[in-house]
Amino acid sequence: MQVLNYNFDKRIESSILLLRKQKHQAGFPFMIDDSEELSSNQVYMEYADGRIEIVEFTTNYTEYYTVRQLNQAEVLKVREKYHLNYA
Repeated sequence: MQVLNYNFDKRIESSILLLRKQKHQAGFPFMIDDSEELSSNQVYMEYADGRIEIVEFTTNYTEYYTVRQLNQAEVLKVREKYHLNYA
């Protein structure tokens, strides 16, 4: 009997990168949830042009607004943390 070993971490990472690419190609931002760094109603939004913003959702989560745009060093830190190398 042959035992198959799957690297689920790599498959998950590949799926996330594909979703990110599809979102950007469709003209939508890619949402990155970071509960360690941000408040519970805040997320990062990464746009196809490379910028990342912290956004905050309204109480009913139907709308959001920009809190601030990250500087280049912060952008690199977020991408590194989540293995989202921008190329």
